[in-house]
Amino acid sequence: MELTTQDILNCLNQRTRFALATIITSKGSTPRTSGSKMVVLDGQLYGTIGGGLVEAKVIETCLTMMSSPRCKIEKFILNQDLSDGLDMVCGGDLTVWIETFSPDPSPDIIQVFTAMTAQENVGKKAVLVSRIQGFSGASFTTQKCLVLPDGTTIGPNIVPKPLFDAIGDNQFSGTAPVIQNHNLEEFIIEPSQTKDTIYIFGAGHVGLQLAKMAHLTDFRTIVVDDRAEFANEKRFEHAHAVHVADLFSTALDELIHKKLSIDKNAYIVILTRGHLHDQAVLEQALKTKAGYIGMIGSRRKRDQIYANLIKKRVPQKSLDQVYSPIGLEINSETPAEIAVSIMGEIIQTRAQNQ
Repeated sequence: MELTTQDILNCLNQRTRFALATIITSKGSTPRTSGSKMVVLDGQLYGTIGGGLVEAKVIETCLTMMSSPRCKIEKFILNQDLSDGLDMVCGGDLTVWIETFSPDPSPDIIQVFTAMTAQENVGKKAVLVSRIQGFSGASFTTQKCLVLPDGTTIGPNIVPKPLFDAIGDNQFSGTAPVIQNHNLEEFIIEPSQTKDTIYIFGAGHVGLQLAKMAHLTDFRTIVVDDRAEFANEKRFEHAHAVHVADLFSTALDELIHKKLSIDKNAYIVILTRGHLHDQAVLEQALKTKAGYIGMIGSRRKRDQIYANLIKKRVPQKSLDQVYSPIGLEINSETPAEIAVSIMGEIIQTRAQNQ
């Protein structure tokens, strides 16, 4: 499982000593990309930066640093020995930022990571700013704050105005930390990484299995149905939210009204129990900026729904963007197999759109 901000907050609240390793840059045949994170505790790990010998070296460094709260940015070279150990043909290198946290974190740190977790839980972004200070040899300390999209700052006011304006202009929107200089000060800027969200319309057998697959592959999942006996938190225990809609014809509009984000990081899957419900959800979905819209059913059913929507002046160009019949062609039959084919198509689409 990917490391989440909630995992980091849990470690802080448990008052345990731990280290956080974040890949700043990666070059060559490295196992993970920039922005990947890992928490190292005494005898326990959360997340990964790729496994193998390079991760073992980072863990070793983390453990040697954990006696006191400090930071270090270090390059780990994937030389021939390491690349052989990782079963790679060529080498590369990782630049890793290692932070250690004491069992007695400051109230500011708790406040910052609590706010960041809250933002990510509702699919909203924020920018974590760490001001580098207290250089001692190769190590240093940091002071942190969180900048919200509306300009609110959580924690100490450490961000100079030019940098604050750049954050407000969305100049830091990548997936990796960025080291930024301002006058004689250095800052590490980290845009929060909200999980991609799968919206599952239809809480039947395929929807249930798809929600399980989405959880395993680190997607946020929101399930919608008009039947409370199907759409409930007990049945979908890993879903981020479960909504019982009055009507499928207004279900997606209701989610938007609740300020849930339907953008390029949203994946809409239409699996309702009937053609008319599928058509109603699809008509709403085509008005959004979702990165993926997929609808279950045969080609005959799809063509009939498309014909109905064209009569309602829905452009053919919009319909051409829909994945239907949904899922990769793997001859799937059972609900679980169909869910695998849908997840495969979503993951493939996400990779192609990056």
